Amino acid sequence: MTENPLPLLKKPLTELVTESWTLPSSWYTNADIFELEKQKIFQRSWQYVAHTTQFAEAGDYVTLSIFDQNVFVIKDKSGNLNAFYNVCRHRAHELLTGSGNVKSVIVCPYHAWTYEQDGRLRGARFSQDREDFNRDDFGLRSVRLEIFCGCVFVNLDDNAISLADSAGDLEADMRSRIPWLDEVSVPQANQLGETRIKAGWKVVVDNYVECYHCDHAHPAFAELICMDAYKQDTFGLWSRQLGNDTRAENSAYSLADDELGEGASFWFLWPNTTFNVLPGSRELSVFAVRPISLDVTEFEGHSLTADSITNQARTDYTANVLVPEDISLCESVQRGLHSHGYEQGPIMTDAARSGSGEHALHHFHRLVHDALTEDAR
Repeated sequence: MTENPLPLLKKPLTELVTESWTLPSSWYTNADIFELEKQKIFQRSWQYVAHTTQFAEAGDYVTLSIFDQNVFVIKDKSGNLNAFYNVCRHRAHELLTGSGNVKSVIVCPYHAWTYEQDGRLRGARFSQDREDFNRDDFGLRSVRLEIFCGCVFVNLDDNAISLADSAGDLEADMRSRIPWLDEVSVPQANQLGETRIKAGWKVVVDNYVECYHCDHAHPAFAELICMDAYKQDTFGLWSRQLGNDTRAENSAYSLADDELGEGASFWFLWPNTTFNVLPGSRELSVFAVRPISLDVTEFEGHSLTADSITNQARTDYTANVLVPEDISLCESVQRGLHSHGYEQGPIMTDAARSGSGEHALHHFHRLVHDALTEDAR
């Protein structure tokens, strides 16, 4: 990576949205900038792992890779959730894969070092023959963990500000709009898999945080949610989109009379977590925009429901219409960012700052810019 991969902005990204421009295309296509994002954004931010209901029994665990840093979260015999780097302290073999349950102890597949579920080293063959060996020195290295809105997050930065301090207002807002939030769990028959997109993570987030494109690019969504009443607001590390005016008859999926007042709510939490509620049965989806490489992203997460029966028509619309529409948009933008015919675009919003503008896009671009240039200021 070069010493300073960030080019100067030819057109400004200012505090005033009506005079501001987008991030340059090079910020999406330059491999050195992507490496900088790994260091300055993803190694310092809170990353979604799973919902707490996925840790029902002692020994239940879920692994997560944050680029080359593999971690796991496990529930111990005392009922506590612990997060650790997923590596044996002996010769660096990974300890766990995927998700599952460790019945008793964590056993390294390589040389069978064993660890308690709270990370303490339990046994290492021949350790008694080393006079300088102290088991307490070889416990698993812990990772910051926090529960936020019933979801488990981890952070590789030991000095990171907690989510409660940095985004407590987001949790308060979600709880005020989702009275059934503490009733949800992950339905085993309806877990959402990974969705791979041939576009960079910022392109995917860009698309998520604005609805300037919705009327034209998501016609069924614009019939379900009245765009004239759509609202969008930005806060410190998060933004929110609200569509409270819904139509029972639309080309997306039908709504019963008692479902019309529920509306749609979408929250973005910096840098790559989304919380989503569509009208219908009581269901919340939590997705992480996981960067895999410079121009490949996985949109992965879980569907959480407070009802015994989910809205299949809504699930079908989301999976077969809405998500494919967004994937196509993002992949086209990623290709276009390499064109010599594009460098920066003007951020568009109306005077009323309605939900059909791009002021939340501006908010996201400012967060990216500030994170990558922090040490230079």
